[in-house]
Amino acid sequence: MNDITKKRMNVLKIAGFSLYFVLLFVERLLALILSPTHGDAYALSSGNGFNYFAYAVTALSLAAGTVFFVRLFLSLGRSIRAGQAVDFDDRAKEWSIAAAVLLFGGMMHTGFTLPGLQFAAYGFLIGAMIVKCVEVCLSAQDKFVPIVSTLYLTLFSMSIPVCYLSEMSDPSRILFFIAESGAVFTLVPAFGYLLYRQMKEGVTSFSPAFPLVMCVLSGTTIALQWREKINYFVLIFAVLTVICYLSVGLIALRRLRKPREIASEKEDAESAQEADE
Repeated sequence: MNDITKKRMNVLKIAGFSLYFVLLFVERLLALILSPTHGDAYALSSGNGFNYFAYAVTALSLAAGTVFFVRLFLSLGRSIRAGQAVDFDDRAKEWSIAAAVLLFGGMMHTGFTLPGLQFAAYGFLIGAMIVKCVEVCLSAQDKFVPIVSTLYLTLFSMSIPVCYLSEMSDPSRILFFIAESGAVFTLVPAFGYLLYRQMKEGVTSFSPAFPLVMCVLSGTTIALQWREKINYFVLIFAVLTVICYLSVGLIALRRLRKPREIASEKEDAESAQEADE
């Protein structure tokens, strides 16, 4: 891959994360401004304890995410003014953390929500992942693994349940609230880590721990809400995530391990040869 193509890919990755931030920031800011009096049962003025929780998480997420992204934008501006080369991969960890922090607010259902704007924001983030996949595929002999990695991570991100109100009676409602909150506060950081691996190395982690934890947490949330309302969106993507992991993810994992095993055997052989000498 030549330098011009690499620079274009770099710009596209930064643009994807930046547009994700701008769109989700605007949508969540409007939610903070309008949620107190909009959304009937989800209005902050309704006095429901869940809404105070959702509003607080959204506000903290927006504030923290803004701090992370503004620092990245300022650093990016300084580098451009100084005529220095800007490489997204060098700061992939910070971009991924910022994206995950802002995502906490995106997982809270508030009185005022613009789903179209949220999906557009996530679309740009997924677009940045696809750009990284293309970048890796242009220089890699094995294109199967990065493509599967991008598909798997996209499905995983969609399997995280949004926190909703419930009309169930106690203690089922309390258990449901604990389950959906636990899912968000566990799976969002997990997604942030998987996103970092994807954007830094071009291939995310295929550890079985991530789909297993997702199945337990998202599955518990779906099961507890089953009689009230079936969350088909999370259910479908959770199933697709598992299918993707079991059908092609394990193949990708074996392909990743093979070069490492060969390298390890080579190192062992060289060590044995040096010991004999």
